Amino acid sequence: MNNVLKALGVLFVTLLLQVLLFRFGVFFGGKGMIFFHLYGLVLFPLGLNRTGYLFLGAVTGALLDLVLLTGGLHMAAGTALGMILPHLASVIAPRDGFVKGHVINALKDGWWTFVLYSFLVSVIYSSVLFAVEGGRMGLLLSAVWKGVLSGLFNLVLMVLAQGLFGLKRNSKKSKISAYPWS
Repeated sequence: MNNVLKALGVLFVTLLLQVLLFRFGVFFGGKGMIFFHLYGLVLFPLGLNRTGYLFLGAVTGALLDLVLLTGGLHMAAGTALGMILPHLASVIAPRDGFVKGHVINALKDGWWTFVLYSFLVSVIYSSVLFAVEGGRMGLLLSAVWKGVLSGLFNLVLMVLAQGLFGLKRNSKKSKISAYPWS
């Protein structure tokens, strides 16, 4: 329960940063956009039921739509991401699987696992958002291209945020000492 409350706090902070700062992150004439609130969804604990992920994605998207006046684009993308997140976590899971409540972290799971999970989350969200925005099947390839470009921008931000604010490595000093006074 403590992990979920902490994750909700991180999600709230990332939503706030998305609304106040990163909503102006539009590059190459709208082909690449920053969705920093996805970092809060990446850091959400694994092992919730599927309805929880769906509800989380939909509420996150609805809050962004309310503030940014995007007419349901973020809610559609968030709902689609909420449907895919449980399956995505099982795809990148190690052989034994993740423990319920596990949070993907670069120091615990390795940078490649964190980068792959973050990239897939941001590409899926961005591609769905651009596909719904386009509204035609003919624009689907363009939406995927925009999704990959936005995914790369978001990946850079998520890796920077994880490196700066993620879990810190424990001290290299050994806890066991030959000296009784230390």
